[in-house]
Amino acid sequence: MVSLRRPHYAWIICLGGALSLFAVMGMGINVFSVYQPYIIQLNGFSNAQGSWITTTRSLFTLAAMLTVNQLCARIGLRLVMTLGVVLLALSCFCFGLADSFPLYCAAGALTGLAYGYGGMVPLSLAVGHWFRDRRGLALGLAAAGSGVSTIFVPTLITGIIQAHGMRAAFLLEGLAVLVLGLLVFLLVRDVPGDLGLEPYHLGGPETPAPPPRPAPAGMTPALRLSLLLAVFLIGGPGGPGFSPLTVLYTTAGYDSASAALLISYLGLVICVSKILCGQIYDRFGSRAGNWYVHLIFLAGLLLCCVAHLGGMLPAFAAMTLFGLGLPISAVTFAIWSADLFGDAQYEGAVRSLTVSYALGMLLFGPIPGLLADRFHSYVPAYALFALCLAVSLVIIQRAYRKLDAGHRPRRD
Repeated sequence: MVSLRRPHYAWIICLGGALSLFAVMGMGINVFSVYQPYIIQLNGFSNAQGSWITTTRSLFTLAAMLTVNQLCARIGLRLVMTLGVVLLALSCFCFGLADSFPLYCAAGALTGLAYGYGGMVPLSLAVGHWFRDRRGLALGLAAAGSGVSTIFVPTLITGIIQAHGMRAAFLLEGLAVLVLGLLVFLLVRDVPGDLGLEPYHLGGPETPAPPPRPAPAGMTPALRLSLLLAVFLIGGPGGPGFSPLTVLYTTAGYDSASAALLISYLGLVICVSKILCGQIYDRFGSRAGNWYVHLIFLAGLLLCCVAHLGGMLPAFAAMTLFGLGLPISAVTFAIWSADLFGDAQYEGAVRSLTVSYALGMLLFGPIPGLLADRFHSYVPAYALFALCLAVSLVIIQRAYRKLDAGHRPRRD
């Protein structure tokens, strides 16, 4: 009789991380783009005020990311990720009850804390603890959770808003998020030692785990600063570039149902893209992965710049490329940290890069709304984000060349 080997619990950690990302990134960040036009219209807010809600969110995301490592060390990854999901539920309830601009900003602040504590930093640390090999795939699988929620939740929320109002949609979402928080708590464990296990590595439990990955020689303070700048520039397209997508297309003449369909389709692409991106990094090396994710995302941003031309085919093409490139804000930071800083500095590098990204989201946050109020279009913002991404690509690939890192892995 053939016995089937039980999957390593590390993959259950991926599932728990996917549920956390499903909530805090998918429902908290991505799906908010569906609510944003209704919040602006129903409350008579300006585009700038709409952007300030997401900017407040980014400010508190930054605050959370400055403290998440210390909190993880104090109470553990499991409790921190659960806390993040519960904070998102509170945010949904606050949005549902908000009747003024300050209250909307307060709700956005709770979302920011939720994303900081339940998002990519603790997930990256968990993957670092539980995986020696296949980290790109593990990150991609877990990060795909945010895409799953973006597939069907926008259409569902749009239907609830049209039938019962925006308040009902937020309150129902908050209840659903509480259930997700319970599941995260039940599935996630801090380190393999909690279950008497070793980290996952190729070859199975009978094969010794590989030694820690050393940092490449040649890292200088100037090069480190340039990497932080590159990630800061990604904070524009990766964060504020997503939130106004629904407004971009509704102001370009698309009806709300078509815009919600585009966001749902984008969620489907995100699910595929994060797994695909992780596989590309694992199989072809980080240099090839960097070219792929930057150029694909750049093409998607440029197609967003022609949204006013109309037609569903160009819009779907834009969402396809946008979604295929979006893993740059989820999968890549952990991979760059491991490649360029080694296992010994991995946790500190993840924190530094993610904080720089959050700072970029914060400072770029008001720009789409301000430019839209000035030029009556979100197109200038997407053109600016495309330029930022191109500069980021040059900086990242220069660092990889200088450190001689990111070559295609050898297959023995």
